[in-house]
Amino acid sequence: MPANAFIKTIALGGPQWTPLGDKSTVTQATLIADPKNSGTISMRFRQGTPAEWPPGAAVPLESVDLGDLEVQGNAGHSLHVAAFAPGTDPRGRSQRSGSKPFVPIPGGGAQSGGSGGEIG
Repeated sequence: MPANAFIKTIALGGPQWTPLGDKSTVTQATLIADPKNSGTISMRFRQGTPAEWPPGAAVPLESVDLGDLEVQGNAGHSLHVAAFAPGTDPRGRSQRSGSKPFVPIPGGGAQSGGSGGEIG
């Protein structure tokens, strides 16, 4: 595994929103709602409108800043993050304006957010 790849599980529980990154970290990432979750979790970008993710939902994101994403869920729920930070810095490169995630919309489809950048 490359030195700038990381995998983590975010344990949820309660009404508070948990950021996926504690500082600006631009990555290529796959987010997976744990298939064992008993219900949906909520994901939001830059404190915008939350999207509900059912157990097992997964989405690949390209050039997204994990510091801009937050997740919320009941006790016992979790979200898995498998990411690769481009460049030589293992924590990724700081980039605020180029982040543009791919967010699933309940009932199908997707919505991109942010400004600048591309979705692959």
